[in-house]
Amino acid sequence: MKVRTAVILVALLVLTLTVVASANVTVGYATTTFGPQTFQADSFALSGQSGTLSLSTVTTTTSDINGAVFLVGYSAVAYASEALTVSYDLTLDGVTHTLSQPATWSVTPSIDTFTAAAGSPVLFVTPSGTWLVALDAYSIPATNIGTFTQSTAADFVPVPEPSSLLLLGLPSIAVAWRRYRG
Repeated sequence: MKVRTAVILVALLVLTLTVVASANVTVGYATTTFGPQTFQADSFALSGQSGTLSLSTVTTTTSDINGAVFLVGYSAVAYASEALTVSYDLTLDGVTHTLSQPATWSVTPSIDTFTAAAGSPVLFVTPSGTWLVALDAYSIPATNIGTFTQSTAADFVPVPEPSSLLLLGLPSIAVAWRRYRG
């Protein structure tokens, strides 16, 4: 009897992990623009974009969600820097939140750089799943006058739904109950 119960519990666990591990969902997204912001002879903007993302409900997914444009001009000032906060809206599967990240803009005679640190995670509870979304760090260095573009990305970390946690915990609960009953 104990062997049969153990086999059933192991089969349930394997089935549950197989169903949970293979879950990917496709969701719509859109980001708004940011800027343009100017500093010395430079300007920086995020263009905003939209489309679909294939997100895992089990492991972290990293996806490009916006486009940065760094316009570098001739700055008469030899050395200068400025701190700012980059923020814009992300709509994920119909749910909108504002994402932000600290940034530093540096101007020197040899290189102008726009550097954004990673943003704090924001919880998105959508019809297709729940994710913590954090903007990734990036840097755009420019050694000459011109226009520089770069995609910016975010990490989508799945948050297990209570029902998934229950399914994963059921075998442990069953074993504890069987031991309790004798």
